[in-house]
Amino acid sequence: MSASPTLDVQRVIDRHPVGRMQRRVLLLCLGVVTLDGIDVAMVSYIGPSLIVDWGLSKAELGPVVTSGLLGLAIGSLVAGPLADRVGRRRIIIASLVFFGLMSVATALTTDVLWFSILRLLTGLGLGAALPNATTLVSEYAPSRRRSAMMALTYCGMTLGGAVAGYLTNLAIQLASWHWALVVGGVVPLAYAVVVARALPESPKFLARHEERRAELVELMNRVVPEPIPSDARFALHEPTVRTRIPVAGLVAPGFRIGTVTIWTGFVAAFFIVYLTNSWMPVLMTDVGFSLAAAATIGLLLQAGGTIGNLVIGSLMDRFGLHRSVVVAMACAAVMLVLVAIAPQDVIVLGVLIFVLGMFTNTVGTGFPILSAAFYPTSIRATGTSWATGVARFGAIGGAAVGTVLVAAGLGYRQVFLALLVPAAVCIVAVTVKGLRARAADRDPAAAPATAEPTLSEEPA
Repeated sequence: MSASPTLDVQRVIDRHPVGRMQRRVLLLCLGVVTLDGIDVAMVSYIGPSLIVDWGLSKAELGPVVTSGLLGLAIGSLVAGPLADRVGRRRIIIASLVFFGLMSVATALTTDVLWFSILRLLTGLGLGAALPNATTLVSEYAPSRRRSAMMALTYCGMTLGGAVAGYLTNLAIQLASWHWALVVGGVVPLAYAVVVARALPESPKFLARHEERRAELVELMNRVVPEPIPSDARFALHEPTVRTRIPVAGLVAPGFRIGTVTIWTGFVAAFFIVYLTNSWMPVLMTDVGFSLAAAATIGLLLQAGGTIGNLVIGSLMDRFGLHRSVVVAMACAAVMLVLVAIAPQDVIVLGVLIFVLGMFTNTVGTGFPILSAAFYPTSIRATGTSWATGVARFGAIGGAAVGTVLVAAGLGYRQVFLALLVPAAVCIVAVTVKGLRARAADRDPAAAPATAEPTLSEEPA
């Protein structure tokens, strides 16, 4: 009797072009991230209406903006380890249901306190959705297309941000800002039903659970055209972090410097992205632009990010992960200066901010791709979610610092020049990680797979 064949999941996927099942996963996860992006961005467009309806000062608007970001951070930190234990699919479905319900509940609030509390709870669900959706796509992608497919998934954030501007503006004109939140909650609830019926679990996650081998065989026969024997066994030829606490693996000696540099650069990138996303409408209306013009400029920021995301994945696959992120952030720094010195004209600023969005949002997209490539399957969801969760504190910092700067009377010119500091931090962090990665390529003994005694390479 012949022995059961042992197959490496990634190598089987790499032997074939992207198929129907992989495209389905990509589109479903793109939908998840788009709904996430709509709900995250919606509050920044509701802000001016809250100031009028509730008689708030700009400083009092701060908790409304930052509470949701705090929820996003906590949700990301909790969801990653859970997804590595129970699966990516379950966490994605639960997150859609939870943030949909909380968004509808937020529409019923009548004061800043309850609005902020419910936005924090909404953020818990939102924070779980994004990193697990991008992780799931990465685990279905052929290695040669991974960056491009993940970047396309991440387009949902900027696409959702762009839709949020006009959805909110339409709701305010037809009824009130409350209805924008209602729509932002009902649609994810309906989409959760679609995801529950159509989204499969990660093949790499299944490969780590022998009791689910039959399910994996059936799934792989739908993913790739080659027949997979019913008695096949699966291996993951990558380091396996053996620790009872998945988060501890992120700071194991083989991963520590990479983790610190990813977190540092991601925090700096999100500081820029969320300060501009959260305060762009207020900054633009402060200098005399109408709400419609401010919404258009915000749309251009998100549209630029969407186009940039479509490009950066292919560039990362072709020119390398670290080099692409460093160059994009350097270009973003140049655009920050140009926006600050440009004449105060809606067309000029719109064009410059469109290009700025191409670079700042794509850098934010680059870090989940860096994380998914850096961490093995056993801690990949934890690594990607924690990187995103820690970066959310940069988002909170950006929104909070924006509150201080706007309340102090600074205009968009001074605010944009101040953003050169986090841009420099991001460039340094990614450069250091890239140098470490090249050193590991030259000296395989220094790579994570062998640097940590608790790591091993064996069949799942």
